[in-house]
Amino acid sequence: MALAGALLALGCSLAGAGTAGAAGAGSAPSGAGTAQGAANRVLCYQAHVAGVGWESGYSCNGVTSGTTGEGRAVEALRFITAGMSGLCARAHVSTIGWQSWVCVDDSETLEIGTTGQSLPIEAVEFQTQGGSVAANAHLSGYGWQGWVAGGRITVGTTGANRSIEAIMVTP
Repeated sequence: MALAGALLALGCSLAGAGTAGAAGAGSAPSGAGTAQGAANRVLCYQAHVAGVGWESGYSCNGVTSGTTGEGRAVEALRFITAGMSGLCARAHVSTIGWQSWVCVDDSETLEIGTTGQSLPIEAVEFQTQGGSVAANAHLSGYGWQGWVAGGRITVGTTGANRSIEAIMVTP
């Protein structure tokens, strides 16, 4: 759990710290993060928001990253994990389509999307190396999509021209 402590020291917000979720976002699925060893699993993420840039810190384990009600798209995302045996992710970016999969081991930084191109992320696909992951995305013109959980999941849309404005992810 040393990495989790280090992430907290870097300004990560954990769901257990009382800042989890967002209005209308709902709770993570009951099966998410409840497997044996889940207490030692940490998944932190940071959004690059249109007109803002990288958020000042990481959000972890179900805390909202990005914005709602401001019309600002998430353009890139960074992830770092502990106790998950790694993570794979890819983004569906406006006008580009699906990017290649990026996979990292625990404590390594995974980055998807683009910066400096004003191209919103429209969907994100996750695959875990062990266990499951759950996510919920806030979409432009729609709101919170609802939680999805599993070993390989997708949040957001493709072909609907709806950018992700905020995201919550939990191991």
